[in-house]
Amino acid sequence: MNKTLLTVAILSSLFAGAQAQAGASANIGVTSDYIWRGVTQTDEGPAVQAGLDYEADNGLYVGTWASNVDFPDVYKGAEVDVYAGYKKDLKGELNFDVGAIRYMYPSEDMALDVTEVYAKAGLKGLEAEVSYGVDTEGTDTDQGNLYYALGYSGEFSNGIGYGAKVGRFDFEAADLTDYNHAQLSLSKGFGKAGDVTLAVDDSSLPETDPLVSVSWAKSFDF
Repeated sequence: MNKTLLTVAILSSLFAGAQAQAGASANIGVTSDYIWRGVTQTDEGPAVQAGLDYEADNGLYVGTWASNVDFPDVYKGAEVDVYAGYKKDLKGELNFDVGAIRYMYPSEDMALDVTEVYAKAGLKGLEAEVSYGVDTEGTDTDQGNLYYALGYSGEFSNGIGYGAKVGRFDFEAADLTDYNHAQLSLSKGFGKAGDVTLAVDDSSLPETDPLVSVSWAKSFDF
């Protein structure tokens, strides 16, 4: 099954399973370049993405998300994430979110899956996050990897949103390069037509240039 058919099959099954779930939500989107932590995940090509989420009244949540990816000479196919956690809004616009996520890459001959635990805290547009790698299928390559970031988001008076984020990825494995990254973004909501985001990402990795992406996304509540 090629990349497109596999992605469509996964997304179709996700939407079918969510139809009868009270309190569930779904999201779909396309992007000119799937960028994660300052690095392209699609060899600077486009991606089709979708996900499902369910959040209980007490703050517990579970979800899944999928995208096509392209790691040249390594893997070309689908990424499927599953996650669960707990988030809570506190007094004074303070909020927090803790959970775990599994990044999965269906492949018969590669062990690429990674599990991370994460914690996030936000206050009036400012958000700090930290993620720690606890497991990689078949190896210990990503165990002990640490990612941390700080971001700020807000909205201009004309309704255009803005965001800025800086992060760092520290790797436990000696053959992987630690790096910093930064992102600036602008976004605009168009009601039922969804949201459009323009982002510029850059990293300290050698021989890399800034990456520009344009994305569209839409969410649905069931």
